[in-house]
Amino acid sequence: MKTIFLAESEIHVLEALRLLFGCQPDYELVGQARSAASLLARAAKLAPDAILLDWNLPDLRPQRAIPALRRACPAAKIVALSVKPEHAKIADEFGLDGFISKQLAPDAFLELFESIMRHSENVKENP
Repeated sequence: MKTIFLAESEIHVLEALRLLFGCQPDYELVGQARSAASLLARAAKLAPDAILLDWNLPDLRPQRAIPALRRACPAAKIVALSVKPEHAKIADEFGLDGFISKQLAPDAFLELFESIMRHSENVKENP
């Protein structure tokens, strides 16, 4: 079972993600943060397999937050979430493991997330 940490500022998106992953037997939600201030400490304690990161999280400074998350949770796949497609390029520049649009339908969101998780596993298995 893969563990997921949600870092999402919008309550309706947070609830939708809880519902989506809550009914998936291969995933367990282990924690959440609604601001960058609480993200690092909470995620570090839980060491999740994946962190879904709202690219508009209050006080998020990617140039500091991403390296700190990588140090605190080195095994975690960090996936940016946003409604703005241009954030995909920025997330890639910061070396995140993936980008998912918040505008995707639930099935498409889950399929893309699973693809990101598989790709990351394949890269580690075949260096």
